[in-house]
Amino acid sequence: MTASSKDPRNKKFDYQEALRDVARSMVRLRKPDRLLKMITRFIDRQFGLHHTTILVHEPSRKRYVFVNSKGIRRVPVGLVKFDADHPLIRWFLMGRRKMPFGQDFLLLSDVKKMQNKAQFRLAANSRSSELTQIQKTMEMLKVELVVPGYFKHDLVGILMLGGKFSGRFFTDQEILFFQTLANDCSMAIKTAEYNNRLTEKNRELEKRLAEIEKLRHKEQRTYYEIIRSLAEEVEAKSPTVFGHVSEVEKLGMMTARELGLDLSGPGKDILSAALLLHDVGKIGIPDQILTKPGQLTDEEWKVMRTHVEKGAKILEPLSDFKKVKEIIMAHHERFDGTGYPKGLKAAEIPIEARVVSVVDSFHAIVSGRCYREGRPIEAAFRELEHCSGTQFDPVVVEAFIRVIRKEIAKGKIDVPAAQS
Repeated sequence: MTASSKDPRNKKFDYQEALRDVARSMVRLRKPDRLLKMITRFIDRQFGLHHTTILVHEPSRKRYVFVNSKGIRRVPVGLVKFDADHPLIRWFLMGRRKMPFGQDFLLLSDVKKMQNKAQFRLAANSRSSELTQIQKTMEMLKVELVVPGYFKHDLVGILMLGGKFSGRFFTDQEILFFQTLANDCSMAIKTAEYNNRLTEKNRELEKRLAEIEKLRHKEQRTYYEIIRSLAEEVEAKSPTVFGHVSEVEKLGMMTARELGLDLSGPGKDILSAALLLHDVGKIGIPDQILTKPGQLTDEEWKVMRTHVEKGAKILEPLSDFKKVKEIIMAHHERFDGTGYPKGLKAAEIPIEARVVSVVDSFHAIVSGRCYREGRPIEAAFRELEHCSGTQFDPVVVEAFIRVIRKEIAKGKIDVPAAQS
């Protein structure tokens, strides 16, 4: 390709459309290195220059690095670096208003002209010696035009352009185009850096939240195991009902499956925990009431009934057990609304609590107590059916009896010896 064919003056160039195209590419390209390659490739293709080179600020090392270069006189990227105190960097860091030329770009031709003027060299604050170093740098790198890229007041990068193949000078319109391009590119780089930092912080935050959640879950599991052990300790105080908790849990899960309750995911764990911990509040009931070998008085019953609220209070620290707490609070409610502590009725009572109520009562009937012997299983069924619709949910009672009969027929259920 000849120099004349690469000269943009041989064809009409729409600067505004070009900037719009670049802007669209900036939105699409989120990685700064890809964006910079696109910019250098675009300038090299459109303007017929000996080279197009970009320096970008590297904040961690306080320097500006040559990151991309195109053209026959391209700069070896990665090998050339400018510290923040390099004359060229200092020149653009001082701000446009303080620049002797009053412009935020440098043309090699302008630098030479000013240096040749004695009045400029002798003028106060002309920074002539610094400009001499800049001239040497531009000549060494074969640079004709240097354009800074700012984002707000930060010098993000510098666009260095070699001379044209045509030998013509850069026009004001071209310089304005490069300034706009450099600043737009700087904004895109800063935005990408911000997004990358934000993404990294989000990843770190997610990682820390996961770690916290893991620790919280571990602590809650530990607490759960402690209160379950305490519940078993309470049960152990009365040898005649030992094993009640485990049996109630097994019977309750069987009933829930027969009812078709959703036991996938947390549903199974919630019901299991409620069945195992339904009487955990008895930890706070005095032993003389808990192990009394006879019927309780009205006052003692008032105290005994507080085990529901006490159980819910014990579970309060377990945020994952909110539903379990609700079930435990309601497992002594009655289907007809005459239960405690809130007098809930029918569907107001969680279905899991209605299951706990039935299986808990059944096991209490067939198990021996210190003040009475356990009753046969068929007698327990009759008692449940008698209280169906008043104390118990009829649907739960039917499902419970049905599944127990199935399991007995299969020989897979272990009920207390008193069932005979």
